[in-house]
Amino acid sequence: MSNSHTEKPLDIEVLKQFRVIFKSVGRHFQSIERTCGISGAQLWALAKIDEIPDITMNRLAEELAIHQTTASNLVDKLVSKELVCKVRQKTDQRFVSLALAPEGQQVLAKAPTPLQGLLPDALGKMPYKKLVALYGLLDDLQMLMEHIEADASAAPLSEN
Repeated sequence: MSNSHTEKPLDIEVLKQFRVIFKSVGRHFQSIERTCGISGAQLWALAKIDEIPDITMNRLAEELAIHQTTASNLVDKLVSKELVCKVRQKTDQRFVSLALAPEGQQVLAKAPTPLQGLLPDALGKMPYKKLVALYGLLDDLQMLMEHIEADASAAPLSEN
């Protein structure tokens, strides 16, 4: 992009790209809440519980890239809505896995896609080399910001 008087500065154009991304992500979360009555993070958790048989709380936290306590809180909400069941293993009662309740299956069936959310889906589709470049550029951007919420990396976007 050249630096003529009629063109906007590149930093403003990049800012506009961030706005489009965040607005699109927010609209998707609103659609999920309207359609399913749960948050985007809760929907992603439902999808992972459905995808991985006998998933544990720790594995769910890893899959969603969130703190274990956050995963536990998400699951507690899903259990209270009767969408997920905690299942104790017969061989070892201390071992608890997660399973979808029939109501959870119904929510998944009517949920807007992608179930994991727009941003995780798009990032998962990016070629590895571009993802590495994006990671580095976003790291540089964070370093230039005066106030940063470093602990936000373990919290779902839909919960912010």
